[in-house]
Amino acid sequence: MLRVRELRAGYTTRSGRAVIEGASLEVGDGEVALLTGPSGSGKTTIILAITGVLKFLMNGVVSGVVELDGLNPLSPEGFSKLPAEVGVVLQDPDKQIAMPTPMGELVFTLENLGYSTREAVERSIRVLGRFGLAGKASQHVEDLSLGEKRKLTIASAIVHEPGLVILDEPTASLDPWSTRSVVELVSSMKKSGSTILVVEHKPFYFKSVADKVFAVEKGRVGRVEPDIGTSYPRRNERRRRSAGRTVLRVEDLVAGYGQPILTVEELHVSEGEVVAVVGPNGSGKTTLLKTIAGFIKPVRQGRVEKASCFYLPQHPDFTFISTTVEKELRDAARSVGFSELASLFPWFEQARRANPFTLSHGQRRWLANLVAYGYSRKLILMDEPSTGLDDNMLRELERIVDTLASRGAGILVSTHDPRLLMDLADRAYSVEGGRLVERDPVDLAIEMYRVAGVRFE
Repeated sequence: MLRVRELRAGYTTRSGRAVIEGASLEVGDGEVALLTGPSGSGKTTIILAITGVLKFLMNGVVSGVVELDGLNPLSPEGFSKLPAEVGVVLQDPDKQIAMPTPMGELVFTLENLGYSTREAVERSIRVLGRFGLAGKASQHVEDLSLGEKRKLTIASAIVHEPGLVILDEPTASLDPWSTRSVVELVSSMKKSGSTILVVEHKPFYFKSVADKVFAVEKGRVGRVEPDIGTSYPRRNERRRRSAGRTVLRVEDLVAGYGQPILTVEELHVSEGEVVAVVGPNGSGKTTLLKTIAGFIKPVRQGRVEKASCFYLPQHPDFTFISTTVEKELRDAARSVGFSELASLFPWFEQARRANPFTLSHGQRRWLANLVAYGYSRKLILMDEPSTGLDDNMLRELERIVDTLASRGAGILVSTHDPRLLMDLADRAYSVEGGRLVERDPVDLAIEMYRVAGVRFE
């Protein structure tokens, strides 16, 4: 089981203020607990603290009582034994994957825990198959989509069947089918007696399996009532945007890396319009956006006509070019003023001198979104802009996208988030059988919720 008492944690490289001032929680055998809270509130810091990583690998300051099934991870001896007992999925897959292939990642994990190579390979094959990665076992991880990397990190965390599993934003970048698989996995581990802590901005996915909910607020953690929603969100009432001239037209295009991945017979985006693209992990959505932006040569050229564009990548870190948050926002203030951008970053005063790469994933994602807002091109390509964002920041994302559209920008969004389809998209395309098909965004959102296992009322 997991027991935490009066945990205090911070980073010596930042200000002297502790990020977590007092965290207390307890999760028993066979229990699932959700940890919620605003972006940047310290949820990931708690995970790094209770696993000993913050103290022993990041030179952080940690105090309090932590017990993980009898181990004290804040002691050198307990920390050394922790990998065999705990499986952890970090928020950012690229900061967790160590080996060049999925098979290598799982075998590496098991061999370090004392498994023979034969045992490690056999177990890895079974687990990769469970996550739909068997066909990509020997593929280089840089050729995987972000969602596929997410599934790989989950597979690596549970391949040795640990008694405690900690999942930090496990559904981020996952399609509805994979989201349902993660919920089913959590349910299966719960039945086997495992202790599971899930950090999640979309807790309604885990309503059927959660026993406890804890919330982080102002550096403290407390248990709250498990009121995490019982039905899918309803579409907000708003006027439909008026579309202007076409800023993107794609016809008869085949996207891929040498081999066809996605066929686009027709896709268009107009001024003042928000268009979403959805589809399974690895179906070619990011490949399509990179092809439109001109970073990848298509398998078949077809016709691509576009206005001046800005590409916002799936990985927010790829957006940053400056060493501080303030410099990043000043450099991005091309079409809007710096003061406006700074006012839209809620953590600006505390983080203005911080390196963007030291921020939480949600803060980095929001900073990257603001960079795209600052440049404000006629066509903006946004790849998974809502990952790591809490409900308040999601509404802010919707507001700045609405503002961009009202100023005449056309926006193409690749997303797995049905909330964006409900509240933001004017039109939508779905990847079905390797082809792009236009669908109603609300119908698609409802379908995505149902596939992920969200019950309707």
